[in-house]
Amino acid sequence: MGVDARSAELASKCSCPSRKFPCKHALGLLLLHAAQAGTWQGEPPPPDLAKWLEGRARRAEKAAQPPSDRPADPAAQAQAQARAQATRDRKRTAGLEDLKLWLSDLVREGLQAARARPYGDWDRQAARLVDAQLPGAARQVRQIPEGLHDETGEALTAHLGRLWLLTQGWQVRETLSEPERADLLTALGASLDRASVPPAAPQVWQALGSVQEEEGKLTVRRTWLLGEGQELALLLDFAPTGQALPVPLVTGRPFTAAVAYAPSAYAQRALVQGEITPVGEPLPLPGGTLTEMQRRYAAALALNPWLERIGAFVGPAYLNLDPPGLCDAEGHAVPLSARVGEADLWAMLAQAETRMQTYFGEWDGQSFVPVGFVSVEVPLPEAAETGVPA
Repeated sequence: MGVDARSAELASKCSCPSRKFPCKHALGLLLLHAAQAGTWQGEPPPPDLAKWLEGRARRAEKAAQPPSDRPADPAAQAQAQARAQATRDRKRTAGLEDLKLWLSDLVREGLQAARARPYGDWDRQAARLVDAQLPGAARQVRQIPEGLHDETGEALTAHLGRLWLLTQGWQVRETLSEPERADLLTALGASLDRASVPPAAPQVWQALGSVQEEEGKLTVRRTWLLGEGQELALLLDFAPTGQALPVPLVTGRPFTAAVAYAPSAYAQRALVQGEITPVGEPLPLPGGTLTEMQRRYAAALALNPWLERIGAFVGPAYLNLDPPGLCDAEGHAVPLSARVGEADLWAMLAQAETRMQTYFGEWDGQSFVPVGFVSVEVPLPEAAETGVPA
């Protein structure tokens, strides 16, 4: 046992199993030192304690030295990066092989057996994927229980298919194009390399709204932008639970900025590069039908099979209360997401009054999340009056 009080950063070493710092033995030693009790202070420290004190002194001396002006060896840096990448790839390969076997067993046992599994099974498999540096695949495994009780099994089968496609895509990653490989790594949970995002020219953009969700220990905010060429861009902000996200963009207020798209076969996620300058007039907002939204989503999935959602304008359209859904002027309808609460739905119905709107929202192939309505269009058709209770 020993205490190093030679600097402002107090450190102690003890063989006891206590997880508190400092432990009670170190506190007792400090009290004896403060009271100058005993003759032990004049004795040389034991060999193991002396080694520990010398190590701390060397590290403190090294930290106090100014950084070397000599440039790093590019070849040595490249070799170190290659070794680190090879280590990550080995971990990911082993983790995805384990996932492939686990998925095969899951399908072989049948969906009925999957419904009887305890939640701990999903968490344990997700934890193994996190250890293999595959947090994106782990998140998808944790989402499996959400589709277990669907009687048709369609959503669950599609979800398991995307997971299986991850294992197959990793096996042929060297044959993929750069955008396709970027989509694969994003689905696996790799962080976006901001240096790989090419610079963009400034243009006028407008924030359409945002959606904020809790994902594990993270708070995620998705902010949608519309460009002057009618293109959509998605900004992602992350913060640990309990900590504040960056200041959001003001919905409906146009600005000039360089917004660059991340590499992807279906360009959607983007970054704001440089300063944001407010401008005057809002951008004209497009409309669209549910059929067009479905077609665009299918085309996007053909490019990136792991795409989770797209942004879409639908209008003229109206919201239905029972069952909750979005209906367009052509008579087509899609369900609203369960995340849309009844209070939110009533508020949107009250704002719309008895007129059709153009809505912007997120479509994931199963349900629609309204981010907001953007314009008043025409009165509701008489047949739709029953969808909006008086």
